[in-house]
Amino acid sequence: MRSKSILVLAIMVLTPFLTQTASADFPSFPICTATGGQYDPDISGDIVVWADRRTGNNDIYGYDLSVNQEFAICTNSSWQEHVAISDDIVVWSDNRNGMDIYGYNISTQTEFPICTASDSQDFPAIYNNIVVWSDHRSLGVNIYGYNLSTSQEFSICMNSSAGTPAIYGDIVVWEDSRLGNSDIYGYNLSTQTEFPICTASGNQFRSAIYGDIVVWTDNRNDDQGDIYGYDLSTSQEFAICTEIGDQGAPDVYGDLIIWGDRRNGLDDIYGYDLVTQTEFVICTDSDNAMYNPVFYDKTVVWENSDISGEYDIYGSTIPEPATLLLLGLGAVILRRSR
Repeated sequence: MRSKSILVLAIMVLTPFLTQTASADFPSFPICTATGGQYDPDISGDIVVWADRRTGNNDIYGYDLSVNQEFAICTNSSWQEHVAISDDIVVWSDNRNGMDIYGYNISTQTEFPICTASDSQDFPAIYNNIVVWSDHRSLGVNIYGYNLSTSQEFSICMNSSAGTPAIYGDIVVWEDSRLGNSDIYGYNLSTQTEFPICTASGNQFRSAIYGDIVVWTDNRNDDQGDIYGYDLSTSQEFAICTEIGDQGAPDVYGDLIIWGDRRNGLDDIYGYDLVTQTEFVICTDSDNAMYNPVFYDKTVVWENSDISGEYDIYGSTIPEPATLLLLGLGAVILRRSR
């Protein structure tokens, strides 16, 4: 009888939070709804960047959340895409002379080339002063890097089967098909050593990294995607989400992981707290599809497609960990009480 009373009391206390989760989740806000479409966002601090088609070709724009101010980064008449940001430096793939890697310093408002080698370079990622990218100058696809402080370029992986890198600190991760299917590999810039992260059956791709945690999309269980992770400090792999429907395009910051989720038949955004081991809903909307979420601290941004099919950039703020824990516990209590 006592356990039942505690259960009822817990449900009563948590009801306001559960109502929020069941309805519109965490409130979202528009960042850019210009005509033409906006996609492929990234965020660092208060600055959100994205690829923008308002002029008919792809440009790079940014938005300062602290002052609610939009600004142009690159409006060259050629095609720009695959934008990334770290602190004041924005990088992207640029087709003005063939696909190269360019950068922009927000503080000084200066643009600069990073790599203009032969063939194409794309999918750049950046952390502090290190830029990494997929490079086609040699046979296949390899991973290269560039140190903005020393103006030195260097190779990371030259096995002709690597692409779409991500970076945090001294660790670079990427998807790698050297064994036939797509796996996740890593490289320590300090020790110049390469290591496998996940070589499970099926394909692993769309990796992201923060601190010691690497996350990726994984279809080892079926043709649909799940979310898996790996702790570099313990060499332990773990499942994050294996719900029905597709889960993909994960990102990680601190103790939180987010991803795109189709368990409800729509493109929603879910999250997971590694400390409390609880899953939570960030945004669901029957009238909008949400893709490619990324986040910094507590701010999540994504591509938002309405019924017309045009893409905009939207954002949301994740509550503090205590609130997330209450949401997770409330969901568990409700399930066990049924």
